[in-house]
Amino acid sequence: MLFPRRLMQALLCAPVLGMAVPLVVHAQSAPPLSIEEAVALATTRAGNAETSHGAVEAAVQMAVAAGQLPDPVLKLGLNNVPVNGNDRFSLSRDFMTQRSVSVVQEFTRSDKRRARTDRYEAEAAAAEAQRAVSLANVQRSVATAWLDRWYAQQADVLLGHHGHPLELELQAAMAAYRSGRGTRADVLAAEMEIQKLQDRLDENRAAVDATRANLERWVGQAASRPLSERPGLVVPLRLQQLVQTELDALPEMAASQRQIALAEADIRAATENRKPDVTVELMYSQRGSAFSNMGSLNVSFPVPWDQGNRQDREVAAKLAQAQEARAKSEVIARNTRAMVAAKLAELQRNLDRLKRYDQNILPLANAQADAALTAYRANTGPLAAVAEANHRAIDTALERLTLEAKTAKLWADLTFLIPLPTAQTEPAVKELK
Repeated sequence: MLFPRRLMQALLCAPVLGMAVPLVVHAQSAPPLSIEEAVALATTRAGNAETSHGAVEAAVQMAVAAGQLPDPVLKLGLNNVPVNGNDRFSLSRDFMTQRSVSVVQEFTRSDKRRARTDRYEAEAAAAEAQRAVSLANVQRSVATAWLDRWYAQQADVLLGHHGHPLELELQAAMAAYRSGRGTRADVLAAEMEIQKLQDRLDENRAAVDATRANLERWVGQAASRPLSERPGLVVPLRLQQLVQTELDALPEMAASQRQIALAEADIRAATENRKPDVTVELMYSQRGSAFSNMGSLNVSFPVPWDQGNRQDREVAAKLAQAQEARAKSEVIARNTRAMVAAKLAELQRNLDRLKRYDQNILPLANAQADAALTAYRANTGPLAAVAEANHRAIDTALERLTLEAKTAKLWADLTFLIPLPTAQTEPAVKELK
């Protein structure tokens, strides 16, 4: 089942500017779109369009066909018909002339048919493993798209919060100008800060529209719904357990192991091909009424006279392909382990940094902005210091939000290393279970 809803409610969005950033809620009747619902919708759409079951089904059907004997061959013949003399073109006067019908059957050895069946079953398993890789990629992509939109909206809210301090700055500048303590340049500078903030808001709203369009690619019209709260940035227990044991359950690693199994099945099939099969022909021949009818039994089989340059080389080629598959699997295993370890470490570092932002950096930036504005009102500090402090407060808050967004994407990459169970993550062919 999908990860517990309580993870969706455990919000770790730290306070910004001394208060929690509220999620923008649109006055719409549609329920909020959660990240888990977005993942389920995208997986369903991918199951119908991008990760077709066709490759798996095709291999399973070929596995059944490969286990059967070849079709028998029916042969009709007209043999030893005279072409000159008094009996030319006669079908009954010459004792050698005969009309024949025969059935030819190649008896492919059972071991060879079993090897071919195993080969296609291994191909079906490899295709199924690749489906899991595709589904995991889809789920990571839609989770990232959902988080991109969520954080774009949070940036919009955050920038909106800074409009009030800038309005206070403008009011203070106008009051000082009217009382003769300030200059017209201070008023214009404050108005310029407000316009710059508006420009940043416009730029961010364009980013909100872009992220909504990207999310729509994955979930369709559901992207127009408001978003729910994001999940807590906690590494799933199942991934922690995998890291502590083995990572073979990850789709990329499982797929590489399936490729090795397919290559080994190819080796067995090529080895069995070295042994020739027997073909049996049963013939019934009819001659003229004055002569006896005749029956024949023929047995034939290939003669591998140059096995070293044909069958043996085919086996050698399959052995080389298997070695290549093992080498690729080892590279994937090393890279995956290093990637997971690096992302887990970076996630923990980022969580520590976010805590530092919340406890120290953001309060200091906000206090500095408040102190600069107070000093300007008391005519003990310049307006430029107020503008600089406000800029620093805005930039610091955005830096913190950017860091949180990066951390959330790390969380998504780790959470969806293994695709969450849905109807589309079930094996494409039940017999493969």
